[in-house]
Amino acid sequence: MKKLFEVVNRLALEEIEKFSAPSHVNYDIAQEKGVELAKALGANVDLVKLGCALMDIKLGECFKEKCPPEHIKRGMAYAKKILEENGVDEKTKELLLNCVEAHHGGAPYKSLEAEICANADCYRFIHPRGVIASVQNSMTLGQSFDGAVSFVLAKLEEKHNILSLEICKKELEPYYEPMKKMLEEAKKI
Repeated sequence: MKKLFEVVNRLALEEIEKFSAPSHVNYDIAQEKGVELAKALGANVDLVKLGCALMDIKLGECFKEKCPPEHIKRGMAYAKKILEENGVDEKTKELLLNCVEAHHGGAPYKSLEAEICANADCYRFIHPRGVIASVQNSMTLGQSFDGAVSFVLAKLEEKHNILSLEICKKELEPYYEPMKKMLEEAKKI
């Protein structure tokens, strides 16, 4: 699994360098929180690390082509190719593809690891560090300040609705209303 993570992490970082999305900060947030949650909940840390690395692997490309919702479909196809090229067994492949497919709440979780990946992703749009990094990254990708704030506000709502793990709700819920208010106020000037 360590060698597979090295391959996937390298490819994910190459995508970030090429397309600037997600930002390095947001990629690291998901990785760090995913590992922390996996350890706290007794999940497979290696699967979570891989799932977090794969879940947005085509996000930058889709942002560049102005079709961000496509990133799950494209990410699934790319992840499947990577996993097959690296000889990953069918059960592990299914679990990892579910991490990609379910991280926006569009599919049921087939494992605790997929649920952890989705919840780790929420930190990118609810935690203050993630909110600031997301606004900055959206502007780097060409959005106006108001456009970036509106985008992050919408993502804040989406991710708040995806939160499912009590440990994450307890940690992120205190930030939700203040971040929402701050983003709404930022649009008024």
